[in-house]
Amino acid sequence: MGKKTKIMDLKIREDAYKMAIEKWGAKAQLEMAQEEATELALAVRKHIRKNDDASFSNLVEEIADVEIMIEQIVMMHNDFGFRQMVDAQKAFKISRLLKRMNENSFEALEKEKEA
Repeated sequence: MGKKTKIMDLKIREDAYKMAIEKWGAKAQLEMAQEEATELALAVRKHIRKNDDASFSNLVEEIADVEIMIEQIVMMHNDFGFRQMVDAQKAFKISRLLKRMNENSFEALEKEKEA
């Protein structure tokens, strides 16, 4: 990775997202998010099977697509404190993951499902 990649300015990304949402509408962007998430799932599956440069490159591409769509979804729901709600869910789930790792099992998951 000798060539440095310049990360696009946040303002430019946000402007692009706003234009996409205005042009195609929120529903279309949600449908696109669904499509990109499906493509990511398939890329993960393919990378598990092949684990080669091509599957790795495709995995990177699909992660980028999904992150772009997630950023648009967050933008579409920003008025409702969506980012804070997502961050709170992430904190909860990471905490639960740490608990499971400390217990060295996933029995906690089964107990939570039964409750």
